[in-house]
Amino acid sequence: MEEPSIPKTTLSRLLQTIIFENEDTRITEQTLDLSAEYLRTFIREAVLRANEARESGVQATTSDGEPAADVLDVQHLEEIAGMLVLDF
Repeated sequence: MEEPSIPKTTLSRLLQTIIFENEDTRITEQTLDLSAEYLRTFIREAVLRANEARESGVQATTSDGEPAADVLDVQHLEEIAGMLVLDF
C-alpha cells in the first residue's frame, strides 16, 4: 500500500501563498517532489516520536476521565515538537 502524500497542487499553493514574496516566483516539478517527500518524512517522524511519547507513560484521558492509552493526542505532539524541529 502506498503511503499518502500531499497533493502537488496543494503544496504548490502553500509555497506560493506563504513562502514566496514575489508572485512571479516559479517552482519546478522536481522541487515540488522533493518538498513533498521532505514534508512526508517530517510528518511521519512527528507521528512516530509522538507515539513513543505516548507509550512512555504520558497518560491522556478521555472526556469521561478514563485513560486513553490508544489515543495519540496533541499533548504528545507538543512534547516532541521542540526536538523534532531542531532535528530537521
